[in-house]
Amino acid sequence: MVSDQFVRSHSDFSGKVSLTLDSFPDTEGMSCCFVRIPSNSARTARLAAPGINRIKTCASGGWILSSPDTTMPFYWIPQPPKTRMLDSNLRIISESIPTITGFLISSDELSLEVEIQESMNLDWTIWRFSSLGSIAHHELDRQMTLEKQPLFMWNSQTGYQSLSDVYQYLVHGHIYVNRFIWPRKWKICSELDAYSLYTIMTGLELATGKMMYKLIKRQIVFSVIARQAENGGWYHGEWTDSMESHYRFHNGAMLLMEAALKEGPDEVISNALKQAAHFISETTDNTDLGLWFLHDSTEESEDMMRALCRQTGSSWIPARTLGKSPTNKLILNTHIDTIVSLEQYRKVTGDARYAEEVSSALAATRGILALRPAEAIYRVVYMAIKLTLLPKSEAVQLPLPLRAIKRFTWMYLIPQLHRLKRIFPRLVMPGGFIERHLSMPHFDINYHAVNILDLTRLWRCFPDDQLGGVLANAVNAVTGSGILKCWAESKPRYFSLVVWVEALYHLCTLKHDPYYRQLLAEGIMAIDDVGLGLPPALLGSDAEAVQIADRISCPSPVDRHLRVANLSCNGRREILVINNTDQYRKIDWEGNTNLSFSWLDSNGQPITSGNAPLLLQAHSWMNGVGDEYSFVIAE
Repeated sequence: MVSDQFVRSHSDFSGKVSLTLDSFPDTEGMSCCFVRIPSNSARTARLAAPGINRIKTCASGGWILSSPDTTMPFYWIPQPPKTRMLDSNLRIISESIPTITGFLISSDELSLEVEIQESMNLDWTIWRFSSLGSIAHHELDRQMTLEKQPLFMWNSQTGYQSLSDVYQYLVHGHIYVNRFIWPRKWKICSELDAYSLYTIMTGLELATGKMMYKLIKRQIVFSVIARQAENGGWYHGEWTDSMESHYRFHNGAMLLMEAALKEGPDEVISNALKQAAHFISETTDNTDLGLWFLHDSTEESEDMMRALCRQTGSSWIPARTLGKSPTNKLILNTHIDTIVSLEQYRKVTGDARYAEEVSSALAATRGILALRPAEAIYRVVYMAIKLTLLPKSEAVQLPLPLRAIKRFTWMYLIPQLHRLKRIFPRLVMPGGFIERHLSMPHFDINYHAVNILDLTRLWRCFPDDQLGGVLANAVNAVTGSGILKCWAESKPRYFSLVVWVEALYHLCTLKHDPYYRQLLAEGIMAIDDVGLGLPPALLGSDAEAVQIADRISCPSPVDRHLRVANLSCNGRREILVINNTDQYRKIDWEGNTNLSFSWLDSNGQPITSGNAPLLLQAHSWMNGVGDEYSFVIAE
C-alpha cells in the first residue's frame, strides 16, 4: 500500500519470520515494524538488537532501546512480545505474554529469549527513529496530564491511557478489539475501535502538537483500508464462522476515512471511501415506511439468520411488521448510523448519488418514530417496566405489591413484549424511552443511550422539530427515572453511561443550554465513579461535531484528578472542568500560562478570583468560556 504520506510493505523469510513495515515518506527515516514469528512446533526464539545496550522505561509506555552514541537510531517497544493463536480468518483465539528464558545486555547487543508454545505466533512491534536527539524522543519521553487520563474505546469498552496502548489494538497491521467478546470468546477486527483511536490521536495531537499522534493517525487509517474487501465492505465474524459483516463497524471505517479527508486529500483514502459508500448503500430493505438500512449481513437471508441462532443460541422471530422482510430486525441505531455516514460522505466528497436512498431512509426514521399505537396499553406496560429500572437501593424499598409487579414484569411481561410490538409496532414508548428494535425477543434498555446519541447525530445532519421533540423526551426519560443509577450498578451496563455522556456532548455543541452542561458534568462524575474513561469526543476532536477550521485544543490540567470536557466549536472556546474528589482542587494549566476564561459555577453564577488561585469545590464543576490560544509544549 503506497500513499504520499504512508507506505506499507510486507516481507516473508521462508515462513520463519513475517515483517510488515510502515514507513512515513515525509519524516527522517521513521518507521514501525510488526514482527511475527509464525506458529510451528514449540520452540525458543531469540530477539536481538545489535549495537543496542541501553534500555529504559518510556513515559508514553513501553521501553526505549538505544546506544551510547546519541546520533545513532533508537527504538521504541510499545508493548512486550505476545504469543497469539489465530484462526484461518485471523481472529485471535488466545493471547498471552510468553515466558522469558533469557535476557542479556552486552557492550554491543541487547537480546531476549522467549519460549513459544506450539501453534502460537509470536508478535512484536518496534518503532525506529533517527536519533536520541530527535523530536520523537522528546515527545515519547514526556507526557502531559491530558495524555495520561483514561479514555473509552467504543467497541472494546476498555480504556486507553497512554500512546503505547494503541498497540493493544493495532496488532500486526490490523486493528482488533481489546477483549475476548461474546459469544465465541475471540478477538475480532474492529473499525469502530479504529475510529476511537483516530479521534483520540486527533484530540491529543491538537492539544500537544506532537508529531507522533499525526503519524499514528495515518497508520490507523491505512491499517483499516488494508483490510477492506474487494466489494468495499469489511467483514468481522463476531458471531459466526461465515465471517458476517457488522455494518456499524463498517460505518466506523467510513467515518474514520471521512474525518481523514476533512484534514486533507488523499487518493487512496478517497477510493476506499467511495467503495465503502457503494457497499453500504445496498445493505437495505424496503418497508412500508421507506428504505431501511440493515444491521448486519446475517439479515440478508433466512438461512444466515438460522445459522446465527444455531451458533450463538440467540432467537429470531420472522415477521413482516410494517412491510419489512422477515429477516430485517428493524434495529434503529445502525439504520441511523448508516444515514449519518452516507450524509457525511456527501458533505466530504460532494458525491450526491445516494441522496435518494438517504431521503427514503430518513423518511422511514421519522415514520417509525412517529408511531404511537395502543397508547393506553403501552402506558400501563411501561409503568411496570420502569419498576425494573430502579436502582437496587430504591427497589428494595418498594411496597410488597409493587415488588410483586416488578418481579412479574421482568420474569413474564418483558419476555413477551416483542409480541405486543409486532401487533402494535412502535419504538418510542410512553415516557420517552426508545427501544432498539421490533423483531427480536430480547429487551435491552441500555440501548436507550445509544438511540439518544444516534438521534442527536442525525439531528445535527437534519435539523427537524420532530427529532428535537423525540430527543427532549428521551433525555427526560433518563433524568426522570432511576436509569442512570441502574446503569452504574452493573458492569455490563457501564458503557451506557459513557454513551449517555457522549450524547450530551453532542447536545452541548448543538445548543447553548446550561441544563445539558449540568447533565454532562454529572454524567462525567458517574463515569469516574465506576472507573471508566471519558468518550474520545470530549477532547474536542469529533469530526462530526467540530469543523476542522473551528477546532480548538483541549487544555491539559496540572492536577491529574481534574477532568476536562472540551465543548469548543464554531470558533468559540468552552470547557467544563470537573472535580469528582473529596477535596478542593486548584485549576491550573500545563503548557500555557496565558490561558484565561470567564467562569461560571455549577449554578450558572459568575466566578471572580482576582489574583487568587481558582479553586474548584469537591464533587463540583465549572464552565469556562475563553479565547482561542496557541499551544506551547512545556519543556
